[in-house]
Amino acid sequence: MSDTIDNERFRRLLRSQPEKALELLYQTYLRSLLKIAYKFTRDDEASHDIVQDTFLLIWSKRKELSHYHEKSIEHFLVRVVRNLAISYFKRKRHLDIDDFQFIRAYDKSNSYQDRPIEYELISEIRALIQTFPMRQRQCLIMKIDNEMSLDQIAEKLHISRKMVEKSQTRSLKRLRKWAKKGR
Repeated sequence: MSDTIDNERFRRLLRSQPEKALELLYQTYLRSLLKIAYKFTRDDEASHDIVQDTFLLIWSKRKELSHYHEKSIEHFLVRVVRNLAISYFKRKRHLDIDDFQFIRAYDKSNSYQDRPIEYELISEIRALIQTFPMRQRQCLIMKIDNEMSLDQIAEKLHISRKMVEKSQTRSLKRLRKWAKKGR
């Protein structure tokens, strides 16, 4: 962010004239915060909502924020926008077996670098899958990475098609539970 605010002056202004302090924050950081939110969400409307929620949070915590803190108000704003953007992304991302196509696509290209939340989420999903029981992990990874059908997976693992279905259902149930829990 190019413009910065002197933190001590800002905190004094926040104590004496909170409306003016918020207006100063808004004028100084609005564009930068929108860019940060958009970088994570790739959605203009969601970015505006995230930034608005950030300013509402600042207003509700104005008394706490008016006291000295070693971290800058800019740091706080960026952290809040980032966290709200991640929460937004997680709410919007519905985990289903067909949605795993994006994992394979991002793993094969470097385009995930343009979307840090997706990359972070993919990494977490991959790490979570590694904790699954071996059969569930094998069946899910064969479906995701190799685009294998239930029959192909059953043949390769020398198990019944029903067992593959059961393993995939259980692994998806674990993933949905993880997603609802918020990691």
